[in-house]
Order: sequence, then C-alpha cells, then structure tokens
Amino acid sequence: MDLVGDLAAAPRRPRSVALGTFDGVHAGHQLVIGVALEAARERGLTATVVTFDHHPLAIVDPAHQPRLLTPPAVKQELIAALGVDELVVLHFDAALAAITPDRFCRTVLAESLQAAVVAVGENFTFGAGGAGTAAALVEGGRHLGFETIVVPLLQSHGRPISSSRIRRLLHDGRLPEVRAILGRPPRLVGVVVHGQERGRTLGFPTANIEAHTGMIFPGRGVYAARVRLRGIWYRAAVNVGHNPTFLRKGDEEAFVRIEAHLLSFSGDAYGAILTVDFLAKLRDEEKFPSAEALVVRMHDDIARTAALSDPALLELGL
Repeated sequence: MDLVGDLAAAPRRPRSVALGTFDGVHAGHQLVIGVALEAARERGLTATVVTFDHHPLAIVDPAHQPRLLTPPAVKQELIAALGVDELVVLHFDAALAAITPDRFCRTVLAESLQAAVVAVGENFTFGAGGAGTAAALVEGGRHLGFETIVVPLLQSHGRPISSSRIRRLLHDGRLPEVRAILGRPPRLVGVVVHGQERGRTLGFPTANIEAHTGMIFPGRGVYAARVRLRGIWYRAAVNVGHNPTFLRKGDEEAFVRIEAHLLSFSGDAYGAILTVDFLAKLRDEEKFPSAEALVVRMHDDIARTAALSDPALLELGL
C-alpha cells in the first residue's frame, strides 16, 4: 500500500476513493472501504482510502474531541490489511476545516485525486461547519464527473455501528459486543515505562504501559489479552485501574494505570512498544484486605488467562 501525505505529491491517476475519518476501522468502515475497493477492481482504478491525520473535532471543537480507538499507525496497519492500493492522509487544520463543500469536491476529489468513484457512509459530513452531506457529495460528483456511492449504516443488535457506540461499550468493558462490531479485539499500543514495581515484589512482574495520548481503552478491571512485544505474541493478564489495594486517601497518583503480566516471558521490556489486544474481561477492579489476598486472586487471573480458549489466541498458536 502506498502512503500519500501531501496531495501535491499524489500521482496523477484515476481513483476509487473511500472517504472518512475511519477511527477504529470497524465493520461499518470496512464496508465503505470494501465498496470502493470493489469498484476499483471492476473499473481498473486505484483503490484509495482518504482520511485525516487526527480527528477533525480536534480542530473544529477541541472540547468535544473523542478519545481515539486507533492511533494513526494502527489505523494505517488495519487499512493496509484490507487490500487497498493507497492511503491518503490529509492534514486536518484550520484551512481544511474552513473549506466549502463545493471546493472540497472540486480541488481535493476531482482535481488532486482524479476521483472516478467516491464511497462514503450515509452519515458522512464534510466542509466548513459540516455543511456538506452525502447528498451534497452525490450532487457535486454529478457536476464534476465522479460517481458517489452512499453506503447505508451497518447495523448490529438493531442499532447502527459507530465509533462513538464502540467507545461507550469499551468503557463499560463489554468486549464481546466490541469485538463483534470491530471484527477483531480492541487494541491498545503504548510504550513500557518504569512503575512502582509492586507486581515484581508480589511475584508477578508487570509491564507498565504508557498509552498513546488521547487513546481510549477498556474501563477499569482485569482482562485476558494477547500482547505483542518485539514481534512475539504472549498471553497476558492486564490490569486497568488505580491499584486500590495500595491506594491511600488523597494519593496524588490516582490515575489509571495499565499493567500487563506476560505469561512465559522474562526479561527487560523497558522502552519497548507493546501492542495489547483485549480478549475477555476476567473481573472488575477490586480492593483487597491484604497483599496476600491480592496474590491469591492474581494467581486465579493468570490461571484463567492461561486456560482461555479464544480464536485470537489459537490462531497464533498460544
């Protein structure tokens, strides 16, 4: 897959374009991209996904910008896996936010990208103030020479699939529903940093993960996961929470921590990038009466993680 970060550098060639923010690259996004890909193969066009370097609300309405399901690198990886030819990442700034729908259709889609086909979800909006709708894109394409395919919203459990719905489900720890909508386990990527090393003193060394800024991850609790470290996958028990057993009243460090105990791993992981795919919630966060009681429960968490039968683990031979 070719990566284009500057429209001026985009090769001159006719394209079938899937256009959207695509945070999460969920099943609905995959359907829009699949429609553009199918049109490209049928008509001999370049299959192109056009998205943005960060969420538009970060510029348009920063107070309401959502926490992201996928950081840019993960989104790029997921889109590449769908088999498209090209990913165009537009820099979303004040100038792009102010562009009128008509001008966007003309300068970005028709002129810079030579779009012959444009696929969008039915709730897609674009242009200054979100004034452009899918219907406006159809009309603009009619005048500028490209066909617009408006893809109906995909439904799950009788409700439209959306990134905001996934965020709510993820916060509530409802992983089966999240996985069904995403078509894969929810993923977090971060760097391993130094922590307080309580896990090591309890006999369960953990990797403390500093997540990508602005990312969303499951709500507080303990989860079974698969974790990739330096190209190798491991089963892991992952805690998301405040460590309430050791938290003192007024403790200034009462922020959410993400700690992963990797089964069958020993060594130093500091500074490494860790990819965490959350598979199943094992339990809610608990405050234990003693460190000994916590250790008993941690043994149980690890045993359940080791015994978990999950396709995402089995496909990796874990």
